[in-house]
Amino acid sequence: MDIALSRLRIDGRPESDPLDVCPDDRFCADNDAWRRLMTDFANALTPPLLTPARTGGPRAFYVGVETFLSAIDASAPHWRRGTEGPGTDSSRGENRFADGALTWTRLNLRKALPFGFELGTSVGFLPNSDYWTLGLEVRWALLEGWLSDDWWVPDFAVRGAVQTLVGDPEFNATVVAIDATLSNSIVVGDELELSPYLAGQLTWTFADTELVDLTPETNAFRTCVPEPGRPVPTCTAGSGDDFNNNVVFDSVRTTRARMVFGLQARYEVFTLTGAFGFDLVPPGELDQNIPDDIDRQWQVNAGVGLTY
Repeated sequence: MDIALSRLRIDGRPESDPLDVCPDDRFCADNDAWRRLMTDFANALTPPLLTPARTGGPRAFYVGVETFLSAIDASAPHWRRGTEGPGTDSSRGENRFADGALTWTRLNLRKALPFGFELGTSVGFLPNSDYWTLGLEVRWALLEGWLSDDWWVPDFAVRGAVQTLVGDPEFNATVVAIDATLSNSIVVGDELELSPYLAGQLTWTFADTELVDLTPETNAFRTCVPEPGRPVPTCTAGSGDDFNNNVVFDSVRTTRARMVFGLQARYEVFTLTGAFGFDLVPPGELDQNIPDDIDRQWQVNAGVGLTY
């Protein structure tokens, strides 16, 4: 399922544009639908947190396959109009069977460094689409295993992460996250290590479009046949109105506050991690750029890998 921005358009005819925000005889960008689409999509693009606060020492190295799933309202107009796939109804301009969830899969590599630092990178893809992600993260474990006879302090780490979309020529989206994690390691039977963790997270979304043709079914050059040598197109065959149907959607800049619960199990070199993240408040309450009626969203993460 790919995003099709050309479907997010407003027709300038009075019956299609009751607010009269789009001139007659042309199409305009439906920026409200675009903002809603990117708000949902950004939740799925949020860098997952699949590690407790402890790094495992300066020689530790992790390689794993991770999946992060985000449910979406596939019946919402901005998803039906703004995507294309096997269920696309060309006559109505809608994707009747939009996916009910976005499920990314990625390969993640993390290398611990001295002084509690850890550097990670990842590459992922979205099945049934042309989309890929590239990710980078830096983590600093400030406290690891501080224990005395009188009191106990959990492991504590902070992380900065970024994940960006590649594969779509019409738009780009990047999500930046900063989080703080508390965790504790519990050894069971001298071999199995369980590490529950809790994290608070702030995310920022940056989404922009290139020049989008809202009428890809019409060739503006062929309907106009401009006169050669003129700096401004002068049509020799018909109207040049279709040249006005090329638009750039408004930039999307949003902020969200999230919380993450997770659990990691490690047996020798084998590592299994699961986490659940969700918005603390509806996105529109924290950021006026997000429509108020968008509900809180969640993300389920799982990863399996090897830690050396």
